[in-house]
Amino acid sequence: MNKRYIKLGLFCMIFLLPAMANSQECVEYHTLGDCYYDLNTDFSVYSQSKSALMSATDTIEYNIVFYGQKDYIFSFCTHRKFYPIHFRLIDPDTGETLYDNEPDNYLESLGIGFNVTKNLIIKIDVLARRASEAEIEEYLACIGLLIQYKNYPEKQINLKL
Repeated sequence: MNKRYIKLGLFCMIFLLPAMANSQECVEYHTLGDCYYDLNTDFSVYSQSKSALMSATDTIEYNIVFYGQKDYIFSFCTHRKFYPIHFRLIDPDTGETLYDNEPDNYLESLGIGFNVTKNLIIKIDVLARRASEAEIEEYLACIGLLIQYKNYPEKQINLKL
């Protein structure tokens, strides 16, 4: 009975811990990867920025709340073999695709503003055009979504009496 627990413990240490450690490397990828180069000093990093470990056959969906009266910048980054990144902004209420970066040659950064608070689903997948078939099936890479925001400028009202 004791040997069984020892074997189970060894199995976990050998196979599961490296996988868990590898996935934890992606936690802050949106601030460390290529997304870092898109940091704009006029904007703040939004707390709902995300990073994940994914394969080229996966699709990731994030449900994010965007507050009104703010401008946002979305920046996407991943390992060089996983580019281009395909993303869509979807209205969760209607299922309508509000933006798809495919017609824009897989643009990696997008600026958008919201007058009112809006909930959006962001669907992300990678095309991995520089990866071989074996790499597409076996390789996992980090993907980052850096979201930055700033408040709309205050409106100036000129009253003439």
